[in-house]
Amino acid sequence: MKSSITCLGLWLAMSTMSWAQTTLSLEECYRQAEQHNPQAGQGRLIQEATDLQIKLLNRGYMPQSRLNGQATWQSEVTSVPIKLPNFEITPPPKDQYKLTLDVTQSIWDGGLTQKQKTIALANQQVEQQKVTVDLFQIREQVSGLFFGALFSQRQLRNFEILQKELLAKLEKTKASVQNGIAIRANVLALEARLLEVEQQLLETQKRQAAALEGLSLLTGQTVDTKTVFTTESQTMSNLDITRPELQLFETQKQVLTQNERLIRAKNLPKLSAFATAGYGRPGLNFLATNFQTYFIGGIQLQIPLTHWYTNTQGIETQQLRVNQQRIDKQRESFLLGTQVKLANQRQEISRLEALVASDQKLIELRGTIRKASESQLDNGIITASDYLTEVDNEDMARQNLILHETQLLQAQNNLKLLLGH
Repeated sequence: MKSSITCLGLWLAMSTMSWAQTTLSLEECYRQAEQHNPQAGQGRLIQEATDLQIKLLNRGYMPQSRLNGQATWQSEVTSVPIKLPNFEITPPPKDQYKLTLDVTQSIWDGGLTQKQKTIALANQQVEQQKVTVDLFQIREQVSGLFFGALFSQRQLRNFEILQKELLAKLEKTKASVQNGIAIRANVLALEARLLEVEQQLLETQKRQAAALEGLSLLTGQTVDTKTVFTTESQTMSNLDITRPELQLFETQKQVLTQNERLIRAKNLPKLSAFATAGYGRPGLNFLATNFQTYFIGGIQLQIPLTHWYTNTQGIETQQLRVNQQRIDKQRESFLLGTQVKLANQRQEISRLEALVASDQKLIELRGTIRKASESQLDNGIITASDYLTEVDNEDMARQNLILHETQLLQAQNNLKLLLGH
């Protein structure tokens, strides 16, 4: 019965610890950071701005109206220089007044409005892609903090193991001193080394706290010492570069292509209907001397001709194509710089893989030597200082392995970021 109660207590304790701990992957950090970043709200605002712009452009299909008023005085008016018997033609007054309502309805605008709407949508894609690029660049900052926290977490675990081993050895050495087997200096040496480990623990905890605070601010989530960071070694099978910057270059070129079509649309013939309702003196009969209402309606055709002899269309088109070439050069420069970074990152991964393999072999050797020196210390063959030298050698090998393994994971992730995966 007592054994059952003990097992139940252990199970409950383990369950409580498992519930208290939360796991956090690097991909989850990326997702939370992108959602929490203020830039994430830009997408909705860009969409709203584009919808409003298209709504305004659609208003161009509706009749355009204008109310005009005019009052003038002129030094001379039209007169008929013919005198007829018993008939007199009275000239119009020199003060004239006119109030008109002009309405114009576009029938065909050469596709101008449609091209403007297409450009608005293309600009929307550019702005949204800029936001995507900005959010993707946050990953580099998140990655640095994540692996910094992971490194600190693994270092603390290693220091705690070392501290536990030294405490056990200290107790055993104190007992040996009391029995007259060991000298007091061995106890002092172990206590001094334990103080150094406590200092290392404190320093590492401070670094960990800074990394955890940074992650909490970026992700908007609580990331603390209870968080377990999970990651795994990554092998990249697809080495194609799919960075969001490349898509940004493409969307910028699409805007220029649509602007080229807009230039052609501006110089196409335009057909519209118009109507004018007016009230004034004189009306349509310019010889009338009283106020009259009148109406004019018809069809209007406009054919732009200026571009034929000024070549403005050709110059504007050439300007757009120069800008397209500039974007192509920017893309080539970006790809070249990325390929150089990829080559360096592959070399770094290869170097770290070799170091990790070497560290693992070195830990085995240092562990064997440390165990041998521990036995020698217990038998009084060597001093605690000699023993601590081997303990430090093994600890250094472990710390190097932790460092190189973390650096390898970060280098593999950096390669993934450079590729845009």
